[in-house]
Amino acid sequence: MSFVESYKSYIKAARKATQFGSSVKTMARLEPILRWLYKHWWHVDFSGLEKLPREGPALIVGNTAGIIPWTGMMLAYALMLRKEAPRRLNILCELSWIEDERLQQLVREMGFVPWSADNAKKLFAQGELVAIFPEGIQGAVKPFSERYRLREFDWTRMLPALEENVKTFPLATLGCDESFPIIANLDGVAKALELPAFPITPFLPLLPFPFNMASLPGRWIMHVLKPTEYARVETRNERYETALTLSRDLEGEVQAELNRMLRKRIKSVL
Repeated sequence: MSFVESYKSYIKAARKATQFGSSVKTMARLEPILRWLYKHWWHVDFSGLEKLPREGPALIVGNTAGIIPWTGMMLAYALMLRKEAPRRLNILCELSWIEDERLQQLVREMGFVPWSADNAKKLFAQGELVAIFPEGIQGAVKPFSERYRLREFDWTRMLPALEENVKTFPLATLGCDESFPIIANLDGVAKALELPAFPITPFLPLLPFPFNMASLPGRWIMHVLKPTEYARVETRNERYETALTLSRDLEGEVQAELNRMLRKRIKSVL
């Protein structure tokens, strides 16, 4: 079955152009790869998608692993598959380290958007669905021994959603830390290569950069939680305090869900 026949609803929902270059044609070309990763490499078990609004702006806040936020792409594919009201996803992240113009264009066509508060507000104003991973690079390269111990969320990433009164949804992903095992991160090498990080992985002795960032197969469990409530505020000081509180609440909810998933996985093995 062709992409057009399989994803009619998604194409209709995503055909509205955005100023950031998202492309349905590019997603159509990548669909076989995303489908294989989702169903056969990481065996993603997704739940809670029905909590996300069918239309209008919303912010999804989750944990991730690896330099490339593949959890975001698996979320994007899951939203393509959603039977009722599939939606396009915009993934806000740092893209300044990508110097190659062709690669920049490709990632933008995939739905990646350079992080800035202005870009976030523009997407919300257009009624778009947005995902962020506020652990940042420290969360992406944490050592395997500290897997599923969240790094502190960057509370400033919550400000645009708070200022625009947008609903925020926690997203917990179990399995991604094991798919991207990291022994250490060489900051000096990363700076010399002008990269956000240079992780040492089990693949490094066998594979050169960037193939040392390859992923292991596994089973991912992804769960969208109910939206986190917060009070609407007016003054700058109140916004900052509320954003900090919201960030801590979201971090706590994601960590608690990861802990619950881990306990359930251990019980199923015993």
